[in-house]
Amino acid sequence: MAWKSLREWSEDLKDRGDLVVVDEPVSPEYEIAAYVKKSCEEEGPAFRFTNVEGHDMDVHAGFFAAKRRILEALGGETKKEAETNMVEASSDRIEPTLVDDGPVKEVIDTEPNLDEIPIVTHNEKDVGPYITSGVQVANLPHTGTRGQGIYRQLVTGKRELSLWSPEERRVGYAYRVNAEEGEPTEMAIVIGASPSVIFGSIANVGHDIDKYSVAGGLMNESVELVPGETIDVDVPAHAEIVIETLIHGDEKNPEAPFGEYPGVYSEQNENTPRVEVTGIMRREDAIYDTVLTGLPPNEDGMMNWIPRCASVRASAQQAVPNVNQVDVKIGPSGGNGVFQARVAIDKRLDGDPWNVISSVLGGRSQAKYCMVVDDDIDLDEEAEVDWAWETRVQPQRDVYTFPTMTGAPLDPSGPKRQAQKMGIDATIPMDEDSERYEPTRVPGKDDVEW
Repeated sequence: MAWKSLREWSEDLKDRGDLVVVDEPVSPEYEIAAYVKKSCEEEGPAFRFTNVEGHDMDVHAGFFAAKRRILEALGGETKKEAETNMVEASSDRIEPTLVDDGPVKEVIDTEPNLDEIPIVTHNEKDVGPYITSGVQVANLPHTGTRGQGIYRQLVTGKRELSLWSPEERRVGYAYRVNAEEGEPTEMAIVIGASPSVIFGSIANVGHDIDKYSVAGGLMNESVELVPGETIDVDVPAHAEIVIETLIHGDEKNPEAPFGEYPGVYSEQNENTPRVEVTGIMRREDAIYDTVLTGLPPNEDGMMNWIPRCASVRASAQQAVPNVNQVDVKIGPSGGNGVFQARVAIDKRLDGDPWNVISSVLGGRSQAKYCMVVDDDIDLDEEAEVDWAWETRVQPQRDVYTFPTMTGAPLDPSGPKRQAQKMGIDATIPMDEDSERYEPTRVPGKDDVEW
């Protein structure tokens, strides 16, 4: 099903018992995040909080706390189907449509006050409340297209924010280019967009591709956009809230500590730009949305699960044609959705696993570790993966470390955006008797009950 807004998905989830409405008073400081953290650990429900202390606005949370909802948002019953849909949407794109009006323009505030929005504080040592679910949209000076992404933003005043966006990301690159010319960058922060717009914004596509068109591919229909009021940026007509801003790239606004996706706090960052809020558009009964990051399992990692799987598969298939299954470790058993990649192959040559490992660790998934197993191992079953590396690996023969390479951001153990990496070949050697590695079975196990 293609939902035009997060609100439509919310109502659908509520009807099916996968969203809990919390009417008791809750604080936006830690308490909402506590609900979501528990849901992440138990793959529980999403939430709508209707009684947020100090605010008249409801809060949505926890939509990405369970793998089943990630699959649903991407239109797949299985991980492979969702991954295929993500890949196909990136190539079979549908361009957005500009319309004059939409629900997000029901209220237009040119004297905005961020204090009126129940922005959530998540982790104990977070320096303050952060916008974590906003899809940032800016026109890119280097390609002429609209660029989208999701980056953290600390509230530093009633009309002021910070922005953490790495140099190679679309918005980060845009504001740095404009700052060199002495110009601010117009940026919209879209909150409560449809799941298709959210997942489109984190698609791994070139900077010359408008990610709204990827969202259209996921929805199988064009995304309706409306023009901004105080900035020249087009935004989804069916969003809940749009915060319109100017990024002053030559003015600094320190931010952090903040509990990031690896499960540690980022250090204070002195070099983030000052972001001026110029206006807010919203629905009459707007609902704020938040996404939990921090110690895995978290929503941030879960959101990246399928896009990262797609990147791992693309790299693995560049090395060998016989890729059976891929996964990145995330979920109640641990893993942040980035660092650990697993690939199951139909091994034909002894060198196949090392070709896969080299390609994945050097590819766009940013994985720090890569394990390759035979295709008799189900990567969705953690016990089977553990059994494979426990019984099919000899460290001196099957484990290899790579020197410093480009790595995932925010890894506390390595230099900035760099990491030493490791590959594990957990496949059966071609010159050995495969029966030695055959798992034991108990016939009739699935037939007994008590």
